Amino acid sequence: MIGQRIRQARTIAGLSQDQVVQALGERGITLTKAALSKYERGASVPRASLLKRLGEVLQVPADYFLHEPTVSITWIAFRKRASVGTREQKKVKAVAAERVETYVKLRKSLTLEEAAPFPDCSPFATLDDAEKAAGRLRKAWNLDDLPIVSLTGLIEDREGVVVEFEGAGDAVDGLAGIANGQHAVVIVDPTVADDRKRFTMAHELGHLLMDKDAPANETEAERMANRFASAFLVPKAVAVKELGVKRTRLSLEELKILKLKYGLSMQAWIMRAHECGIIADGHRRFLFDQMSRLGMRRKEPVEYKGRERPQRFLQMVSRALAEGLLSRKQAQTLCPQLGYASTDFETTGSQVAALRAMPPDQRDARLAKVAEEMAAYYASDPELTAFEAFDEDGEGGCA
Repeated sequence: MIGQRIRQARTIAGLSQDQVVQALGERGITLTKAALSKYERGASVPRASLLKRLGEVLQVPADYFLHEPTVSITWIAFRKRASVGTREQKKVKAVAAERVETYVKLRKSLTLEEAAPFPDCSPFATLDDAEKAAGRLRKAWNLDDLPIVSLTGLIEDREGVVVEFEGAGDAVDGLAGIANGQHAVVIVDPTVADDRKRFTMAHELGHLLMDKDAPANETEAERMANRFASAFLVPKAVAVKELGVKRTRLSLEELKILKLKYGLSMQAWIMRAHECGIIADGHRRFLFDQMSRLGMRRKEPVEYKGRERPQRFLQMVSRALAEGLLSRKQAQTLCPQLGYASTDFETTGSQVAALRAMPPDQRDARLAKVAEEMAAYYASDPELTAFEAFDEDGEGGCA
């Protein structure tokens, strides 16, 4: 357990074993790479004092190494970029696993209802199957033919986990999996355009649904996932309603309008119209050539502004904080971007002034009560009590 946690924290920090050894040396701790490797393999257990130092180097709380991992993720879609090294790929997976683990723990602490298993939309072996699977998933998730306002929110409402990892688009072409057989896990890069983000998430859902039915040919699997994504975001009936059954020409202006309405790029709309038999292949090529001449292929003339930022995890952390299940420090560690009202969690200047204005006996009584409350808090703080699992002098285990 401890070894697995050390390796996970090191991977998330993006450090090699040599770099960890060097960082420890700068703190006056002598450790060989071979010894660190033994710790990570579970062949040896480090002293508590060394774990504290490792926590400092790897920037994790003191009790991080003492908890058994509770999440198992089956990575179904992981298509790396050729230029990216193994360390970066492992880091993306480790960051996702840690976020999902925290998500599952929060669900348990908040006693939320058990998540439903990810739906089975098989068979999924042909392009036509991909089209039908998109319809089955929309039906399973009780969607009508209206545009999906937030695909991120939709996935989260179905107990999936959307993990933002800046630079993910540079590290991998796609990353998705199933956690504990229930939670869909999708990695997104928060810096990419919302329409691209939506298509990527829908594409990854397609890979999750394919799973065992996925063709051995990777190119064909990608075509099927793309078809699923476009059909999930814009069902055929919707495409026909918006464009008509048959068209000889489409205008770029109407494609702009449809992009803003459905969060699907203009180029994806061209492909969707062709997939649905609305336009011929010749006109598809003409439209792409036209966009190229106008410089629209690399940057489309309108930008879709959606609501594609994960909110579920932030909401759960805020709720756990409000219910006293997390300390403010723990909540800020999990979600540094969250702001907390000073009236709820901090002593304000007006409260200090009021305290000073009290008669001495009342002020002393108030301060004594606060001291008792803080003593109870520190006694129950897991970061301060974590190493009670070792012996009294904190030097349990072997070097």
